[in-house]
Amino acid sequence: MSEWFRDWFASSDYLDVYLHRNNEDAKKLLNLIVSIVPLQKCSAILDAACGAGRHSMILASKGHKVTAFDLSKTLLRYAKEKSEQSNLDINFFVSDIRNVALKTEFDLIINLFTSFGYFDSDEENFSFIKDSMSLLKPKSYFVFDYFNETYLKENLVPYSERKIDGKKIFEKRYFKNNRIIKEITIDDNGRVSHFCESVRLYSSEDILQRFTKLGYKIYRLYGDYEGKEFSPYNAERLVAVFQK
Repeated sequence: MSEWFRDWFASSDYLDVYLHRNNEDAKKLLNLIVSIVPLQKCSAILDAACGAGRHSMILASKGHKVTAFDLSKTLLRYAKEKSEQSNLDINFFVSDIRNVALKTEFDLIINLFTSFGYFDSDEENFSFIKDSMSLLKPKSYFVFDYFNETYLKENLVPYSERKIDGKKIFEKRYFKNNRIIKEITIDDNGRVSHFCESVRLYSSEDILQRFTKLGYKIYRLYGDYEGKEFSPYNAERLVAVFQK
């Protein structure tokens, strides 16, 4: 599988496609996180694969010291502009999640909105999870947000169309080789672009086993951003809170 994410996340079209993932979603999830993770004022937080920075900005607005990285210079540029407009001091930097050059220790690491499973091998997909143990202070926390494989397989929407700011967006979804594939076509007044997403499918059981094998303890599990109890059969998301 080619590294599809390099072109897709570098495209300005990405923000249009995921515009519906607005700050309200981010606020719900972060309200849940701060209600259960015992953060102190000015806690050091790492937002891994931060994208456009919506989670980072909310946490920084609460007074926390936020460091955030992403592979996409396009998304980071957007995040920096938005944070500066809000007078927020966030340390954004460019990095591949498979090779993050940090020596700082954090009180909390977050990896949200299925920013996981993009690579071909299990070793690559879990490399940051493994490395994260050295980036956390003792007894600190890692929050992992990923789709629930069982729910996704039973509720997949194979095709959808929508229109945003004059752009027509067509999305085709299917499973292949233990991955969820999304083919995206964007028609911007006759200018047609094609992109693809490919994310490795892991069961909730597999995810939890791999985290615990690396030394994490399961602290809390939720099935959505409002704190619904997690069930493998009817939860839309796997929001897992781990403790080092």
